[in-house]
Amino acid sequence: MRESNDIKQRLLKWMRGGSGCFDEMALEVFAFQYSGNEPYRRYCEALGKTPETVDSWLEIPAVPTDVFKLPDVGLRCFPEEEVSGFFLTSGTTREVKGKHEWCDLELYEAAVKGGWREFGLPEMVRPWFFSQRPEVVPHSSLVRMFGILDEAGEWLIDAEGRMDTGKFSPDGPAAVLGTSLALLKACDEMEVMRLPDGSWIFETGGSKGLRKSFSPEEVLGRLSGHFGVPQARILNEYGMTELSSQFYKWGDAETHNGPPWLGVRVVDVATGKLVAPGEAGYLEIIDLANLETVSAIRTQDFAVAVGDREFRLLGRDDAAVARGCSRGVEDVLKQKD
Repeated sequence: MRESNDIKQRLLKWMRGGSGCFDEMALEVFAFQYSGNEPYRRYCEALGKTPETVDSWLEIPAVPTDVFKLPDVGLRCFPEEEVSGFFLTSGTTREVKGKHEWCDLELYEAAVKGGWREFGLPEMVRPWFFSQRPEVVPHSSLVRMFGILDEAGEWLIDAEGRMDTGKFSPDGPAAVLGTSLALLKACDEMEVMRLPDGSWIFETGGSKGLRKSFSPEEVLGRLSGHFGVPQARILNEYGMTELSSQFYKWGDAETHNGPPWLGVRVVDVATGKLVAPGEAGYLEIIDLANLETVSAIRTQDFAVAVGDREFRLLGRDDAAVARGCSRGVEDVLKQKD
């Protein structure tokens, strides 16, 4: 695995403040994953895509997120005995959850911290997490991200899922972080307040799971009105279990931006081909921090690409959930040599 370690060290150096060329590194990561990830190699071969025929990161085959839900598909570049942990997608107890396995979190942690630095996000000073602690939910990538950002904050949801809003008593500018769902529930349980000037809010994940669903604009308005924080100081994170890196957007912006080791493209829902500039389609993301699994991921979100690592999110394709991973894709991935 010397090749893997060499690529990994160069990626870590880049994510920790160094430099890199995305297109060149993306092709190198693709070649490594094609060689070391057997299910992914079969998938690429079925599409007629190999390191010899792919000349640009725009051509690297992306796997649908539903692939991570398939049982007995080791979508990784390391043997099963080296799996040391995994993240699970959120969902109902009866829903099949996607699993993203890892042998260590070094690239994930570097991507989290590096993305925070690249976007120029505020320094974390005594943050308030409307979340359980990482040790309580070890398979949540978001909660692990919170732990990486700051382990000294106040955690307001206990191991049984009870929210203690009585502990929330900022005496200065506050960083408030949580899922949209948790923060909206907090709004229902707490009196309206005005946080000190300089406070800001981190929210992610939408409001699905409440009795009433809110649009992203309604989430912004409700959080701003309840906590007395300007919408321009409310940060939305776009991330997912299947990725290692994140995109961010302040409330007064129209687009999400990612760090330089991320690439975005938009494809036609029916054909899978790149759409014309300015057109909408499925968002695909190439995340080089996914070195040891699969870097190219097709989401079920509609978006318009604005730049190589910037997009305007339009919403989720709910019909895609019902369609799921096609039988052809599943058969290719599960086939044994």
